[in-house]
Amino acid sequence: MGLDGIISPVLGNLSSLRALDLSSNYLTGIIPPQLGQLPNLWILLLHQNHLQGTIPPALSACRSLYYLALSYNQLHGSIPPELSFIRSLKYLYLGGNNLTGTIPPSLKNLSALVVLDLANNELYGHIPPELGMLSHLQTIYLFGNSLSGAIPSTFHSVRAINLSQMGLDGTNSPVLGSLSSLRSLDLSFNNLTGTIPPQLGQLPNLQILQLAGNQLQGIIPPALSACRSLYLLSLTFNQLHGSIPPELTLLTSLKYLYMGGNSLTGTIPPSFKNLSALVRLDLALNNLSGNIPPELGILTDLEYLSLWGNQLSGNIPNSLGNCSSLKELYLNTNQLGGTVPMELGRLKLLTKIYLHTNQLVSDSSNTLALAFLNALTNCSHLQEIDVKINYFTGILAPTIGQLSSNLNYLALSANMISGSIPQQIVNLTNLTYLGLENNLLSGNIPSGINRFRELEELHLGGNKLEGSIPSEISHMQHLGLLNLSHNQLSGKIPDSLCSSQQLRRLLLQHNKLSGEIPVSLEGCQKLELLDLSYNKLGGKIPGEVIASLKNLQFYLNISWNSLEGRLPQEMSKIVMALAIDISGNKLTGVIPISLGDCTALEHLNLSHNTFEGPIPHSLSKLKNLQEMDLSFNNLSGQIPEGGLFQNRTVVTFFMGNPGLCGPKHYSLPPCPNLTQGKHSLLKKVVLSVVGTIGFVLGCFIIVILRRHKLSRQVVRSSSFIFQGNYPKFSYQDLFIATSGFDESNLLGVGNFGSVYKGMLRDGKIIAIKNLNLQNEEALKSFKRECKMLGRIRHRNLIRIMSAFFYPDLKGLVLEFACNGSLEKHLHPERDGEGFCKLGLSECLSIAVDVAHGMEYLHHDCPLQIVHCDLKPSNVLLDANMTALVTDFGISRLTSTNSTDSLSTTTFALKGSIGYIAREYGLGGNVSIYGDVYSYGILILEMVTRRRPSDDMFVGDMSLHKWVRSAFPNRLAEIVDRELLSDVNENMEDNKCLLSFIHVGLLCSSESSRERPSMSDVAKALVSLKTCLMGAAAASNLTSTISELLEKCNPTETLASDSSTF
Repeated sequence: MGLDGIISPVLGNLSSLRALDLSSNYLTGIIPPQLGQLPNLWILLLHQNHLQGTIPPALSACRSLYYLALSYNQLHGSIPPELSFIRSLKYLYLGGNNLTGTIPPSLKNLSALVVLDLANNELYGHIPPELGMLSHLQTIYLFGNSLSGAIPSTFHSVRAINLSQMGLDGTNSPVLGSLSSLRSLDLSFNNLTGTIPPQLGQLPNLQILQLAGNQLQGIIPPALSACRSLYLLSLTFNQLHGSIPPELTLLTSLKYLYMGGNSLTGTIPPSFKNLSALVRLDLALNNLSGNIPPELGILTDLEYLSLWGNQLSGNIPNSLGNCSSLKELYLNTNQLGGTVPMELGRLKLLTKIYLHTNQLVSDSSNTLALAFLNALTNCSHLQEIDVKINYFTGILAPTIGQLSSNLNYLALSANMISGSIPQQIVNLTNLTYLGLENNLLSGNIPSGINRFRELEELHLGGNKLEGSIPSEISHMQHLGLLNLSHNQLSGKIPDSLCSSQQLRRLLLQHNKLSGEIPVSLEGCQKLELLDLSYNKLGGKIPGEVIASLKNLQFYLNISWNSLEGRLPQEMSKIVMALAIDISGNKLTGVIPISLGDCTALEHLNLSHNTFEGPIPHSLSKLKNLQEMDLSFNNLSGQIPEGGLFQNRTVVTFFMGNPGLCGPKHYSLPPCPNLTQGKHSLLKKVVLSVVGTIGFVLGCFIIVILRRHKLSRQVVRSSSFIFQGNYPKFSYQDLFIATSGFDESNLLGVGNFGSVYKGMLRDGKIIAIKNLNLQNEEALKSFKRECKMLGRIRHRNLIRIMSAFFYPDLKGLVLEFACNGSLEKHLHPERDGEGFCKLGLSECLSIAVDVAHGMEYLHHDCPLQIVHCDLKPSNVLLDANMTALVTDFGISRLTSTNSTDSLSTTTFALKGSIGYIAREYGLGGNVSIYGDVYSYGILILEMVTRRRPSDDMFVGDMSLHKWVRSAFPNRLAEIVDRELLSDVNENMEDNKCLLSFIHVGLLCSSESSRERPSMSDVAKALVSLKTCLMGAAAASNLTSTISELLEKCNPTETLASDSSTF
């Protein structure tokens, strides 16, 4: 009726009133005690208002009352025991309030009570056994409280019991089987353990049984099939195991069957066809295998079918197109293959179809990637389509624009769809989500994209899209996420991009965008994440934009552009960001002190710029920081003390800053002692005089020696480092070979220096590595270490031909590997020119080669060498695609440590982010097992084509944990698509790939004690390679990998050979 205000006490004067119904209004205030003055009142309905206060005990004077409904108000206090005086009361509804205390045992006196509803309050204590004396009680609702205790065995007349969401623990009592009148039992979402009592099968009148959300174990009792009246059975989210009892198909009245979220195994019984009344079937999130029974197509009343999250294989049955009532279909996250049947287009009532994360393919006789979408244009009620993470190839048809006008969710990501995005797609004007990322799409972003008036998320990243970013995007007023990353987009970032003001995540990284960062981005004041990295942006970082990022909660990444100028003071406004990465630019000036105000930071990267001056002490306030990289700048002075700089668990990088000094564990030169004695003035005078004389003499000597500079350099060849028959190279030789160390010959820049390609006079190609030797100790040890490295020879290690030592050039001459680095093959540029596809056999061969090379360094080399920076860019490939490990021993050349072994030496953290063993970050000793960790990450990167520094690995997630979470049954979600295509149809190849991944996981174990040695790894991988070539049985493979497991972690178990992708 819409009444508001209070209930007038004057109503208590209506002595003849029999019924008062003020329910479903907006009444406030208290329940007037004067209502207790109505002796003839039969019915009092005050439910669904906003009444407060307590329940007046005075209501007990209404001795004629048989119907009292006060539910869904805001009443508090306890249940008045006086209510038990109303002996005529049959219906008592007090649910949905804030009542506290216990249930009064005196309610047993309400002998006529038929319905007792005390649900959704804050009651506690035991369920009073005295309630069992209510012989007429048929319905009892106590759910949503904190009650405990057993159900009285004397509830013989009770028809409905709801004790859900109460925190009940213990087991289900077999006594329940004696409640012969029971029609509905709801014990869901408690903490019940044990098994499902078979005695429940003794309830012939039971229509509803809900036991979901407990911790029940054991099997589903076949005895439940005796409950022939059952039409709702819910057992979801327990720990049930075993197979689905075929006897359940005798429950021909069953309409709703929910058994998802358990550990059920076996197949789906074809006899489900007998459940002809079935409306909803949920078997999701189990371990069911085998095919989807075609017999399910007989269930014409079926509206909801959920089989997702199992291990179902085979094809999607065409017969599902006969389920004419079907509205929602969830078959995702299985191992289904083949094509999607066109018969699904007959499901006129279909609203949602989820087929993602399977192994579905396109029809080989059709050039269209998703031909079945043409059939789905007949489904006029369709709202959601999700077919991402499959193997669909081909192009998108223009008919995609003819899908239902109700469509709001379309996910086609992570397939192999090519061609351009059809212009007609903009006809889907009610889309709120469009996912096309990680395909092979090319061409421009369609014009008219502003027609997506309701779009909230647009995912186009990871394709080959070209052209500029359409300015029409600014008209999408609800857009909250825009992902155009990893494409070939060019031009400027549109000034109007933030017109919608709803944008929360903007991902434009890895494109060819140019120009400056537009000041108009300050309009994106709701941004939580901004990534503009790896573009060609220039100019200064706009302080206005930085100041507007006060809501940035995740990260700011503008790294690897050409940004100039100083870092804005406004950086202090980004107080909520977890990560800031501004590396790889041309920024100058000092690091702002205000950066220390970004107290939520966990990752900070300012490396590869030209920052100068000292490291601000304010950074020590960043207590949440886990990783900080300030390397390769022009910073100087002492490393600050205190705060994070004393925390050895923080991973810090300071290399490439010659002017820095600090504690020994940072591998920096010690800071000079500035203490001055009483002779300091005299020292200054003497030094001044000596300096002047030295300057005059120096000028004289320079004039004499200048004429002989070139000849002196020629004489000072590397022969004094490498003795014997090693080639000797003069400075002039190296200068001419590299065209004066021209940038066109620069092959790469790493942690330890720059590598140039050179051509000698005889036409031989070499590689020249110019090392960063940053201190006097490193210079002294250089010759000694070079002599040792020159003696190392192995077919899988890059050959060091010679060494050189000049005032401005110190390093090594290496053999040239014509096929480049493994990094370039795993992550080629978009055109992929010059790089070959790495299938399983190629990856395994490379892994075996690297394992042999590392085995030699660790176990067979005259002096044990720990690599400290093993990663794909340090694995080179020769003309035969043989892998050659490079940069071994380089950490010794650039370190001041002079011990003879690196196996037990603790020194500054070496390596690259993502490949560094966890114990190094915690200050642990450098050991060969740190290399094993890096090797394991290298394997996982080969298999997934994901760098360990990928944007997706934030917070606690890492490449190892991501792969581990999918191992062994969901690897199709993480293995590279092209690699999977090599093994998809071959079971033996599947087993080899599974074992290959397992080795990678073992090697990258968090604990160094659980990692195998490189000798054991090499042995295992040789067996694996032999198996892949068909020369060994799979049983031998399993045996070899099992041996590896036992050596590194006896508790680990090998994945079943039956695991597939």
